[in-house]
Parts: sequence; structure tokens; C-alpha cells
Amino acid sequence: MVGLAKVIPLIKTMIEKGIVRVEEEITERYKPRTETYVRLTEAFCNEEVLNAEMDRLTKKAYKQLMALMSYLNLSRHFSDSPKEVSRAALMKTPGIAASHIDGLIKKEVLETYPKMVSRLIHSDASEVAEDLIFTPAQQQTLDEIKPELAGNNIILLKGVTSSGKTEIYINLIDETIAKGRQVLYLLPEIALTTQIIQRLQKYFGEKVGVYHSKYNEFERVEIWNKANIPLSGNQEQQPFQILLGARSALFLPYTDLGLIIVDEEHDSSYKQNDPAPRYNARDAAVVLGGIHKCPVLLGSATPSLESYYNAQSGKYKLVELAERYGGVQMPEIKIIDIKEEARMKRMKSHFSPQLLRAIHDALNLGEQVILFQNRRGFSLRLECDTCQHTPECINCDVTLTYHKHIDQLKCHYCGYSTPVPSICPHCQSPAIKMRGFGTEKVEEELAILFPEAKIGRMDFDTTRTKYAYQRIISDFETQKVDILVGTQMVTKGLDFNNVSLVGVLYADGLISYPDFRSVERSYQLLAQVSGRAGRKSKRGLVMIQSNNTKHPLLQWVIDDNYRAMYDQQNIDRYKYKYPPYYRLLLISLRHKDHNVLNQAAAVLAKMLKPYFGNLMLGPEYPMVARVRNMYIKNIILKIDKGPKGKQLKFEAIRNTELLQAMADYKSVRVVVDVDPI
Repeated sequence: MVGLAKVIPLIKTMIEKGIVRVEEEITERYKPRTETYVRLTEAFCNEEVLNAEMDRLTKKAYKQLMALMSYLNLSRHFSDSPKEVSRAALMKTPGIAASHIDGLIKKEVLETYPKMVSRLIHSDASEVAEDLIFTPAQQQTLDEIKPELAGNNIILLKGVTSSGKTEIYINLIDETIAKGRQVLYLLPEIALTTQIIQRLQKYFGEKVGVYHSKYNEFERVEIWNKANIPLSGNQEQQPFQILLGARSALFLPYTDLGLIIVDEEHDSSYKQNDPAPRYNARDAAVVLGGIHKCPVLLGSATPSLESYYNAQSGKYKLVELAERYGGVQMPEIKIIDIKEEARMKRMKSHFSPQLLRAIHDALNLGEQVILFQNRRGFSLRLECDTCQHTPECINCDVTLTYHKHIDQLKCHYCGYSTPVPSICPHCQSPAIKMRGFGTEKVEEELAILFPEAKIGRMDFDTTRTKYAYQRIISDFETQKVDILVGTQMVTKGLDFNNVSLVGVLYADGLISYPDFRSVERSYQLLAQVSGRAGRKSKRGLVMIQSNNTKHPLLQWVIDDNYRAMYDQQNIDRYKYKYPPYYRLLLISLRHKDHNVLNQAAAVLAKMLKPYFGNLMLGPEYPMVARVRNMYIKNIILKIDKGPKGKQLKFEAIRNTELLQAMADYKSVRVVVDVDPI
């Protein structure tokens, strides 16, 4: 048997010589979903014949009569607007069995027929939306935005949390679809779509389509087809005029796009990192707006530095909404010094006495609490108290996280898991301690501290299934849950009327992250999560626990001073040549042999040095230097936005291609990411 490695080159040669021909065939995997429906046969559509049959059934087959009566009722047979009835719907009638329906079919009273039905679930639109009433501040904001919608302008709406940005979006959507055009509404997280879907469907009904990765491929085909239906003319299907989704919704086949809204535009979830294509959906939305010659509205309470810089420099139109809807006050923010509390031995595990007292008071008043901890799992790592050994992933250079619900140590990079050791594998000591904490541990500790409270958790582990987001958010909205613990998911634009307290358990984990964007991201996260508190009749309270209470970032959050954060970061970015003044290009080299990787990285760096000089950083190992048994080395290039930038980018790409053409380095995987986040 000839090996596969020898067969493929042989086939290629035969193709080149014309001995064999390659033909491609595309098969349609999508199959429309059909459901069995029932109807009266033509003979029994005659009222006299039908009544005679009902008389016969009364005497001989009473259950079949009940089935027939149920059908007539469900189908509204005697009304001016009859309905189609599925066999499944008829069988849900109490007392009706399949045999009763089959008996009517055998007597040719009823007949079955297949009908194409949608896989998409539409919510009950019976709830009528209230008319939008705008505050003077909202009306002024609309008056500033609307003149910019005439062309393909880009508008940055900087509105504080709970300022009513969604109402502004709804008004602009309504005016756009009234002109017979489509709207794309982008959100960074699938979790956010749950609340927004409900609000949009109240106003716009089945004109709203939702598209994201939790839908299966058949459902996505249906959404694709309905997005592609021309808005003019008579169609059997109602086309979607409003498409709501995460970043992949960018690529739907829009027929006449009139407005693009990018909500929470600062969010790093808009960036697609792996696999290719690597793109930022916010930036791609701006390009899409240019293609369709339609305006793009970027919205955020805490805009990215790049977008705010573009607004300050006149590239974007800046519109600000500086007050909360209904005159609700911004929350009171308190910083808790947990280093001092620990020194005084007043901490209860990871909770300061001030935070525990605030949780207790909120629960006593029937109010709800959100607690934010930006790590999932139970314990961040295990450590031997004798030799300090920490279990690590066999495939990645990262410590394993303990997940109590599965009683396993798990790698968050490759998914590897292993049982928890009872003794240290290095020194055989039984003194194994848990270090650090994640959302799972917080949930368990709260159950002990507040046994009467109902506690929910929202993180990657609890939102794996299709409707998990919807269930968690619905339970919290309907107050089936008193305390919601979560990672970044709980910080992003969710609106809960009864939340009076937000707690940040460990702010230092955000602030101390080694990245030039860490201050910007920390401010955004803390400001966003603070905005979840006190959204209607009462001023909210936010408690942030930190060891470093003097950090200027915390004061900016207390003062709601985005501009101070922006000004300070802007100085540093200009000084050290980072965005928004320079663009970044990340070249990531990966190989199973770290010696080959080091050689390849050194060769590429030598090739790039003449072009970039001090604007090249690396090559160096990232914080996690091995993932899935592939060692990683990064080179970061800073590229001027001026005329030279395009040529420098070309040289960077050209030299990576030259490296991969070298025999010694063909096996090195090279990934180029423009504008990494």
C-alpha cells in the first residue's frame, strides 16, 4: 500500500500532466424543516356533510368526535380568519391521543400534509411596547445625531451608564426601517442579546432577526436567507429588517443597509483572534458602512481610546449624553482596603466586613446584588505547602485551575483535565493548599454566609448550552436569584431594575495585568460594572476591594472621570508610540521544538530590524509561552500611521513569507495579526 505522503504528490503530477481531471461538486446540506399538519378533506368542507359525520361520531366514536371538535376549534374553522393546525398541536389537547386522529384520517374526515416551518423561535409578541418618551438630554442627543445620518458618517455616542442609549437606538432604527432599509445592531456578547431581543421585538416584532454562534447551522441558514430577501415586493416570507448579533453578523448578505449600530464599541470581544480571519468587528463595521454608504453609530459609556481620539481629532462626530435617564444618580462608590482589613484579621475569606454588611442590608430590603470576580473556577491553583510545587498543564505552560463541580484540575487554554492529587506528586506531602479564588468558590462561600439567599453564577462554565444565558438573565430579572456572581459577562450593559449593590471582589487582578491597555480596560470594566447599581428609584452602592487603594485609576472611577484617564493614557501612548498614534502588528511564531522556534524568531528579527529599528519589540516569549505543545515567540512592530506605514506593513508581510520559504523554517507556523488586542 502506497503511503498517503507519496500518493498526494503523485496525484498532483497527474493533474499537471492532464492525466486526471479534478471536478468539484457543492452539495446543499441545508434541508428545510417540515412538520405534519392536518386539515379537513375536500368532501367534509361541506357543512352539511360535516354535521352528519359529527352526528354519527356522537353515537359510535365519541373520542374521535372530541378530536374533530378540537381541530375545528384550533383551526377557527367557522371564523373569517381560519388557521392551520399541526398534528402536534392537536395532540396537545387534553384527552386526545394519536389513535383518535388516525381514526379520523382512516375515515377520510381529516388528511395530513407537510408544511415548511421555521427553526427560529420567536418570542411571544403579545406584550405591547410603551411609547418612547425622551428626556431633554436624550432629545438633544437625537437632534445632534440625526443630521449626521444623511451620509456614511461615523458617530461616537458617549453616554453614561443607564442614560437611555437603547431608547435612542430604537428611535433611529424605527426611522431607518420606515424608509425601507435594514439595520445591523452589533453587540459584543451573546449574553447581551437576550435583553435587547426582548426590547426590540416589543417594538418591531418579527422584523428582528438574531444571529450568533449558539444557533446551529440550519438555523443560521434560515437567518441568512431571510436577511437576503429584498425588502421591496411581495414575498411569502417576512424579510428581516433588523439584524441583531455578535461579530459574525457582519457577514450576512444585507440587501439595503441603512444604519449600523455598534453597542459597547470599546469591548475587546469584538476582536476575533483565532482562527483566521483576525479582525475587529467594530473596525470592520466602519468599513461595511463605507461599502453600503450608510452611517455607523458607535456607542459606549467608556469608549476605546482609539475611538475617542478619532472623535477628538474630528474623524468621528462626538455626541455626549451625560445624565442618567429619569434623573437617577450615579452610584456611590466606596474603596475597601482589604490589605488593612486582613492585617486587622477582619476578612471573612474574600469578603471585607463592609461588603458583607452591605450584602446583608440589600437582601433584607428585598434588593439584589451583583458580585464581580474576573476569574472562573474554584481555586486558581493548587500548591504544596512543603515544596511549593504547583500542578501545571502537560500541554501548556500554565497552572491548572481547580473546578469543584467536576472535582478536576483543568487547563483554560487547551481543555486538558486531571484528577486532584491527594498528595504532592513531587514530595508526597499531603499538605496541598488552594491558592486564589474564582467565581465558583465565591458562589460556595456565599451559600454558607447567606444560606437563605438564592445565588446564581454567570461565567463560561455556566453558559455553555444554547439557552443558558437566557435562563440565567431571566431568573435574575424575575428575582428568582438574589445574588449574581460573574466574570466580565455581568459588566456588559445588562439592565436589572432591582440591583442596589455591586461588589468588586479583587480589583488588583485587573489593574496589575502587564499590558499597555490594562489601565484603560480596568477603568472600562470597573465603570461598566458600577453602572449596574441603582438604575431606577434609588441611588446604588458600589464597593471595590483592593490592596492598592491609592492607585489613581480608582479615584477616576469614583469621580466618573473618563477624561482624566484618557488624558493620562494619551500622554503615555504618544510617548511610547502605541495606539492611537501608531498601529501594532503582531507576528506570532509557533513550533513544537523551542530550538527551531528560537532560531526562526532570531532570523526574522534580523530581517526586520533594518526597516523597524527601535520600533520592533522582541522576539520574546509571551506570558504563556507554550499552548497545545506549541512554543510561542512574538515580535511586535509599531507602524507609523503616516505615508511610510503602508510600505512598512508590506515589508513585514514580505519578510514573514521569505522566512516560511526557507527550508529550515517551513514547519514554523507564522500568524500575523494587525491591530492586536
